[in-house]
Amino acid sequence: MPGRETTIAVPASYDFGAALSFVRESPSAVLESVDGQTYRRAWRTERGFELVSVERAGSGLRVRVEGSRADAESLAHAVQRVRHIFSLDIDADAFQELVVTDPILARLVGGDRHARPVLIADPFECLVWAIIGQQVGVGFARTLRQALVHMVGHEATFEGSRFRIMPEAQALACADEEALRALHFSRAKIRYLRTAAQAVAEGALDFAALATLPWAQALAALTSFPGIGPWTAEMVLMRGLGIRSVWPAADLGLRRALAHAQGGSGPVSEACARALAVSWSGWEAWVAYFAWCSLTRHTKGP
Repeated sequence: MPGRETTIAVPASYDFGAALSFVRESPSAVLESVDGQTYRRAWRTERGFELVSVERAGSGLRVRVEGSRADAESLAHAVQRVRHIFSLDIDADAFQELVVTDPILARLVGGDRHARPVLIADPFECLVWAIIGQQVGVGFARTLRQALVHMVGHEATFEGSRFRIMPEAQALACADEEALRALHFSRAKIRYLRTAAQAVAEGALDFAALATLPWAQALAALTSFPGIGPWTAEMVLMRGLGIRSVWPAADLGLRRALAHAQGGSGPVSEACARALAVSWSGWEAWVAYFAWCSLTRHTKGP
């Protein structure tokens, strides 16, 4: 199948292996795959279905895009998304300095000092995943995400391997309610998913416009839609749009991680979480990412 590839520069210390490990374990990574040391993800563009592969190549990352109509524009689009997903456009020097000087942050980051947050490829996808994750366990949320993609999304084959494609907003807005109920979606969750998808399809929910707003205004705009509470909106802003100043202080997992980093069993209070974040101004979302990652290390033990 036709393909284009290029090698993009990354910071010499960048830990791509940590990013791959995160994708392997993330309950949100139902469309991505890691084969050895290669990240793969398929999506739909105006040129059709395309498969993107990312792997280490010397001091950089090799980005390859395949598709029946893959061209230079396909590759440029893929590089842009890859840089977003792996947070490669951020100068992380100031964060690195914080890790060295702040003992709480140092414990949260652990040995992943040269890692960067892994974001979700598209803010609409992030919104759908966040709504699905509301008030359910992470394992069940992953099952629901996979079921939704199988029911409403597409499938593409590249060199004999099949890849699932995220459904478009309009397709999700029109998804059959009873079929979703048969997959164990609650009526409320179906209503929230379809309403949000319809808003995106009609342009009432514009992620590009949200990205230009101060995060508090963007939060208010998102939470004006039914079924999008503060936690869901924060996930979209942090992991969908990559806004670094978002601090989900009410999140229980985050507050537990902050307690562990201080030698307690926690969780710390929301007020305490907000007070701690003052020292991390401008990097709150990165701190939250590493805090959640630290919970996995804490569960596994040394």
